[in-house]
Amino acid sequence: MKNIFSILFFTIIFNHCFSQVYTINQGGTITGCAADFYDSGNSGANYGNNENFTMTFHSSNPTNTHIRVNFSTFGVDASDTLYVYDGSSTAAPLLGKYNNAMPVPSFVMASIYNASGDLTFNFKSDATINTSGWFASIVCSKPCQKIIANLSFPETFPTPDSNYVDICLGNGITFAALANNVAFPENGVLYTQDEATSQFLWDFGDGQTATGRVVNHLYSQVRGYDIGLTITDANGCVNSNYLGARVRVSSNPYGQISPIPDLCSGSDTTYVSVGYNSGSVITINPITSVQSSTQIFDSTMFIPDGPACAVQCYNTYVTFTAFPPSSTVQSASDIMGICVNMEHSYAGDLGFRIICPNGQSVQLDPNTHSGGAFMGIPLEGLADDLNHQCDGAYNTPGTGWTYCWSEIYPTHGTLDALSSGGFGGAIDSTNTVNHTNYIQPNNPLSGLIGCPLNGTWNIEICDDFGQDNGYIFWWSLQLDPSLLPVNWSYQVPIDSIIWTGNAFTNVSDSVIMIVPDSSGSFQYTVRLVDKFGCSYDTTFNLQVVQTPEVNLGNDTTVCSNGFQMDLDAGPGNLYTWNNGYDQQIYSITSSGTYSVTVTNINAAQTLQCTSRDTIEIKSLVLPTINLGPDICSTTPVTLDAGNPSLLHQWSDGATTQTHTITTSGTYSCAVAEQFGYGCEVNDEVVITIIPEPIIDAGDNQTACRHTNVFIALTDPNNYLSNYTYNYSWTFNPPIDGGEISDLTKGAISLSWLTPGVYEITGKVTGCTTVEDKMFLTIQPCDLEMPNVITPNGDGVNDYLRIPNVEFYPNSTMRIFNRWGEKVYENTNYNNEWNGENCADGVYFYIFDVNYGSHKNGIDLRPLNGVVNIMR
Repeated sequence: MKNIFSILFFTIIFNHCFSQVYTINQGGTITGCAADFYDSGNSGANYGNNENFTMTFHSSNPTNTHIRVNFSTFGVDASDTLYVYDGSSTAAPLLGKYNNAMPVPSFVMASIYNASGDLTFNFKSDATINTSGWFASIVCSKPCQKIIANLSFPETFPTPDSNYVDICLGNGITFAALANNVAFPENGVLYTQDEATSQFLWDFGDGQTATGRVVNHLYSQVRGYDIGLTITDANGCVNSNYLGARVRVSSNPYGQISPIPDLCSGSDTTYVSVGYNSGSVITINPITSVQSSTQIFDSTMFIPDGPACAVQCYNTYVTFTAFPPSSTVQSASDIMGICVNMEHSYAGDLGFRIICPNGQSVQLDPNTHSGGAFMGIPLEGLADDLNHQCDGAYNTPGTGWTYCWSEIYPTHGTLDALSSGGFGGAIDSTNTVNHTNYIQPNNPLSGLIGCPLNGTWNIEICDDFGQDNGYIFWWSLQLDPSLLPVNWSYQVPIDSIIWTGNAFTNVSDSVIMIVPDSSGSFQYTVRLVDKFGCSYDTTFNLQVVQTPEVNLGNDTTVCSNGFQMDLDAGPGNLYTWNNGYDQQIYSITSSGTYSVTVTNINAAQTLQCTSRDTIEIKSLVLPTINLGPDICSTTPVTLDAGNPSLLHQWSDGATTQTHTITTSGTYSCAVAEQFGYGCEVNDEVVITIIPEPIIDAGDNQTACRHTNVFIALTDPNNYLSNYTYNYSWTFNPPIDGGEISDLTKGAISLSWLTPGVYEITGKVTGCTTVEDKMFLTIQPCDLEMPNVITPNGDGVNDYLRIPNVEFYPNSTMRIFNRWGEKVYENTNYNNEWNGENCADGVYFYIFDVNYGSHKNGIDLRPLNGVVNIMR
């Protein structure tokens, strides 16, 4: 729409009043917010040689304090340079130096660190080549500090995972933006901004919005949501980065639960599975969502008259989120077109610039302040009064036409060229179907190479010339189809499955095997925990019919000549015995094999649970046996176990009823109708068989009292050596003193008995007792030592003769003279010493008498004395 007087002349004058023209050679400081800025040659000539001019621009607007210069054309030879300083003089920081070798950007603006908001230009040329110079528009803008929109992870709940907030349906989310020290990294530079003086506008992606740094929101549908956050500070500056946060909502995934048939306890097995396929007992509906992406700004925005209103530049923001990560513009050909749908009078008053998320921009059309053609169909006529010309509520939108800038499709000129055709005519719109009537950008789109595709893009429209206005209805970025974002989606996988219930085993995470061990109605719970941490429970019931526990017992043998036994099949509904009997308890009185089948039936009569058992009953005779008392006999013994019709098993292997025993021992016999069934009876008897010997005590003997006398019983049949007998001896008269030693098998040794005659009787006892006797005469056999010998050869007392010395063999005689010299020695003295060559006199003797000669040993006892030799 345009607010314009119908008199063209007035319009020309009016426009002239609002636009001043300055050339750099005028120098000085220019204060204002609407001016055309040229080199010294103005619009029709080149700049001159050896120039060195300086000019400063200062804003006259107390709100829009910072100067921005939009360059429409620029041609400065590489030997000449335009210097731009961020301040009121050339002493300020240098923003840049530009010529054809170092091209100027589409605009230059005083930085936020420049408190004056001024820009100072210094141009220097040499004496050689002069070119066309430049044309630029001077506008005033608000200073803007940098704003960063990001989530505060510690305050956002649930805590995001790489900018994704995953929740369960029905759970709210707390969104929190970063606070002062992060959201406003340039705070305090030129002006103060903080969360208290800024507006936080959240777009939850479900059509709802909220304001505040920390907000709460509840989503009502399962899907994904792109979360937008716009932070606007007190100067109206907006973050240019994209928040990039998304919400993914999960919900209960349970689908259909197929009924599980009744089972029999202890015998049936069923598998319960959880899965996405229809064959699962418990089906899971995948929790998925697909979100479509948009690349269009589709909100209507009023663009009021330039200098008459507080703001001259308006931004239309659109945020792209679904491009592949780190995707950037690779070449100018990636951008097929940049389209706006709008209406506005006097297109020459407008400047268009596209700005990508990292701040790179391209001036599509500069503010040249020339040309009167319209864009679309504006509605002419003033607002109710001039006080409302900046308020969209008082300015009705016209009809928007679509205009697209492109370097791909055929163009019919720049916007400046198309708007220079006079007042009142409309610029032809772009045909986006046939790709005609595109507009040539004033600056190459290669200036957007390196721009990230994800983030906040905007078209800035500046109206810094009076008096006209209009509306923009939408704009879009048309990219090469190979770059276009695809829809984003998500699926919530199941992280774990937890089963609880009776008598099951995990086959895998998603399958259990149920083998019920008892009857009843059992409830099972399945808990699914998804990747978002959401937990969902469902239950199913299983009816288990008791499988009868039939136990007739172990096979049994009954030892009796008559019996009755009750077989109990246990509780159940139906009983079928092998002989047709149909009750639980069956009384039997005879041997045989008995089997029963017991059945339990479920309530629906659809399931029969059966169990079967078999028992074998044997009835065997219980015999009696008596082998009699233990027997000792001199001859073989025949034993009779009785029970002629039964089986016999003797301990020595015999199997006959009678058994003749020829050797001593303990004998037993088992009797049974059948062995191995516990109905055997046993008896045992000890049989001792010892023949009666014929014994001989030997001949009568005579012996000295000190000698050993041996008496041994003998038997010509050698029974004494082969059998075990008991031996005993009697003495008449009884032996008083002396030595008696029992030797093996009826032999004794006697010594040192009192001299006399003894009747000695030997007895041998086996199963009978026999005896024999002999007489033993004991003589003293004492030694009498002489004390004088007369070895004169007369044959009388010539030798030292000791009576009975022959009964003491191996006795040693040693004889010493009075000086202790040994004159004689004999180890078996037998009356041989006759004094030999010894002189008459007294001699000492030591006679070691061997009392052990008859014991086959030595028992020396000294006998000392003196003997005289007298011739």
